[in-house]
Amino acid sequence: MIKVARQPKPKILTKKADKWRRTLLSADTKPKRIRAEAKYRHREIKNALVRMFCGKCAYCESKITHADYGQIEHFRPKRGMRGRPDLVFEWTNLLLACGVCNGAGHKSDRFPETGEGGPLVNPCEDHPEAHFEFHCDPVARLASVYGKTRRGITTEEVLGLNRTELREYRSRRIRHLVALAEYADWDPEAASLLEEAKQSSAEYAAFARALFK
Repeated sequence: MIKVARQPKPKILTKKADKWRRTLLSADTKPKRIRAEAKYRHREIKNALVRMFCGKCAYCESKITHADYGQIEHFRPKRGMRGRPDLVFEWTNLLLACGVCNGAGHKSDRFPETGEGGPLVNPCEDHPEAHFEFHCDPVARLASVYGKTRRGITTEEVLGLNRTELREYRSRRIRHLVALAEYADWDPEAASLLEEAKQSSAEYAAFARALFK
């Protein structure tokens, strides 16, 4: 996870959010609520989030859009025990996430409060490097995310940032970068590729930045 600057609100939210919110909060049947709530999936909102997060999951930094559409994630859930339907169309509550981080096995409608180790780390409001250690173990050959604050630990556990498939894929990517670094001192192309790996658009940029400061 890396810090991501919140981009300007999409024009459709400026024009429609208040109306959509009123309609949702006044919905008196489930079908009406579902229809009203679905407005947050507007193409303009999704496109703005894809641009803002460079097509990556806000949480695990995996590239999404080359293989999937990705999901509009409500940081504060829109439903459930901690749900806030009044924030369904709030721009500052919207992120882009992969279906695994945002799925039923991980975040979904979960939102731990302060007394439960929360809130989760928000890449648009917090500095993730203050909450996580991005560690590459040369013996185990694994790139792992470890919480170094209570919120970081909670976030890692809720999102499953070290789930098996993610860690295996991420570790292969980081091992390639480590091998590339051996050539960077004398090969301009290798040095350039390492710099690219640190950019916000790159998968797992947090690891590249931590390893190759």
